[in-house]
Amino acid sequence: MPKPIRYSHKFTQQVAWGEMDAFGHVNNVTYVRYFESARADYFTKDKLWDTPLKPTKSGPVLTHLDMDYRKQVVFPATLEITIEVSSISSRAFQVVCSMWNEGDECVLTGNASFIWFDFETQKPSALPNRFKEKYGNLTQ
Repeated sequence: MPKPIRYSHKFTQQVAWGEMDAFGHVNNVTYVRYFESARADYFTKDKLWDTPLKPTKSGPVLTHLDMDYRKQVVFPATLEITIEVSSISSRAFQVVCSMWNEGDECVLTGNASFIWFDFETQKPSALPNRFKEKYGNLTQ
């Protein structure tokens, strides 16, 4: 695995007791939710969507998720999740993520692919101008 990187946006995630599994560590599927929470925070703070709660004509739809588990996490713990957009194309973008424990060890790296989707036509659509303005230098 490549050396992990800390990305520009930071999100703090508290580990809950109920997220542990029978093997005594945080269940693997929980990290998917952590990544989702960090992405929602990032998209909201960077104004990449209006709001995740308001019905909208179009928005990001996850098409692929890849995660590398590097180290176990157990309760109690606080993770720092770092995240950023890594590339864009005309209708899609990639987001990268790394998660770090309190000992400054990387516990997970991941990346996700999204398309911008028009919910009325049920088809992919062009990324909004705000993406092109903010991340145009990352065009594939």
